[in-house]
Amino acid sequence: MSRLRRGWGLTRKSWGVLTDNRALLRFPLQGGVATILMAVIVVGPGLYLIDDGKVAPGAPLVVLGLYLLALIGTYYSVGLAACADMIFHGRDARFSDGTAVARSRFGKIAGWALVATVIATIIGFLEDKGGIAGAIVGRVLQLGWSLITFLAVPVIAMEGTGPFETLKRSASLFRQRWGEQITGNVAIGGIVFLVALLPAIVLIVAGVALWASSGVGGAALVALGVIVFAVGMLVQSALSGIFGVALYRYALAGETVGGFTTEDLESAVRQKRGTRDDARPATI
Repeated sequence: MSRLRRGWGLTRKSWGVLTDNRALLRFPLQGGVATILMAVIVVGPGLYLIDDGKVAPGAPLVVLGLYLLALIGTYYSVGLAACADMIFHGRDARFSDGTAVARSRFGKIAGWALVATVIATIIGFLEDKGGIAGAIVGRVLQLGWSLITFLAVPVIAMEGTGPFETLKRSASLFRQRWGEQITGNVAIGGIVFLVALLPAIVLIVAGVALWASSGVGGAALVALGVIVFAVGMLVQSALSGIFGVALYRYALAGETVGGFTTEDLESAVRQKRGTRDDARPATI
């Protein structure tokens, strides 16, 4: 229950920042639309070619699509992080302010997206083709990657570093503040899952079950579930981006912003006993 309360408190504070600055929602919204279009235009045809036995043209198309998806996601995430940081420091921030920062960092964003795509492709290959051992190794690599890149987006937004410097900087900041044996992650997603995504899944499942007896009713439930799910993902992306900037500022100089307290930010991750003065496990 303590973890749930912590997660709820962090989500509520991030939500407060979001509702006071609704322009932040435009970043995941536009990024989501661009992602869907790119998936349909590039990734979809590539998967179709592979399914049709045309692996040679299909596989490169899928990899290109995955890179472009990573590029889009990072671009809008950097814009949101830049705006959130402006807001945390008392400045009015518009959507155009965030996109201006993202444009100025475009080369760095493109490089980071390339590195992230290569790593994701390697991990995916290990998990798909390596059997049980590959799945285990892939999972370990995925966990390690998620930890050392935890602060990557704020680092790019605020410091404008290239991909490898971003990787080193993110890992260094995270390790300095929370130690080398972090085992947890942000729990804002868990709260959003309970509030929005889980009900959306229930609606979709109920709609599919109802479809046979009432096509209109089933379709309505499925459509409602998809809308709720999309809104939930949109909000989760914005909240996670906001909190990521707060964590970055705390890791950088012990600065607390956005109404978050030192206790909030210290308990943002779960630590193994024996690190950071035997800190008790905590997740957000």
